[in-house]
Amino acid sequence: MDLTKEQSQRKEFCDILFELAKNQEILQDKATRHEMYKRLEALYYSPNKEDRYRHFYSDIFTVLTQIQQASNQGDINILGQNLSLIRAGYNPQNRDEQGNIIDISDSIRKLYDHVSLDIARISYSDAGDRKTAGETAIVDMQSQLNQIKTEIDKAKIAQNNVEAELGKQQREYIAILGIFAAIVLAFTGGIAFSTSVLKSINTVSVYRITMVSLMIGLVLINVLFGLFYYVDRLVNGMQKNRKKLKPLLFSNVILCVLLSITIIAWYYGWVEKRDIRIKENTKTEQMIETYK
Repeated sequence: MDLTKEQSQRKEFCDILFELAKNQEILQDKATRHEMYKRLEALYYSPNKEDRYRHFYSDIFTVLTQIQQASNQGDINILGQNLSLIRAGYNPQNRDEQGNIIDISDSIRKLYDHVSLDIARISYSDAGDRKTAGETAIVDMQSQLNQIKTEIDKAKIAQNNVEAELGKQQREYIAILGIFAAIVLAFTGGIAFSTSVLKSINTVSVYRITMVSLMIGLVLINVLFGLFYYVDRLVNGMQKNRKKLKPLLFSNVILCVLLSITIIAWYYGWVEKRDIRIKENTKTEQMIETYK
């Protein structure tokens, strides 16, 4: 077998397929169409049947693959259409040197059949690839949409948290302002009440003025401490700290002890007894001064 001749025939076969794939109107011209018939006859025909060219499936697949991958090489569908026109329009009429009719109808039919089969395979494969790619794109898009939805949900949650925190802070600010206003009012009212009580210090007993003063102090200390303690809870949170209550307990104990002492003094008349002793001492001193 002459490999050089075979390589030349395979190259010519590939060139014919590439040419038929580039232009859909290449066979519309009669002269061009007959020229293509002659090229195919020169390729396939030989007086000796054993030497006649048989195209390779691998060459067909290679050509179709290259055409499919490179748009400048033409289109496999145009190739199929042109081969269909050649198969339908070919009419053996040329003769060889011995005067025999050159007939390559069988080779053209096989060529058309083999090329059509590979075109169908490639088209089916491309359709499957496009379907797979489409499904992959849909899955990727769905994943992206789910991710965007997740981000939107997170943003909404964060926004709700921020709004809740702002509302909480606003309520805390209002509560703190209200408490400070109550503190000012309580302190001012306590001072005013204390002033009115002290104005009548010369008209009431010492026990009464002392008890009233201690009770005012007890109420003001507890009210003011409670208000400040509530502000501290709002600012620093609900932290359990019993040490903060010790000053209040200590002051309450002192005031209650003083209040109890005042009541005991009133019950036993300590101030009256003291006045009597002072008067007696004063009389004694006056009598001593008189005798002198």
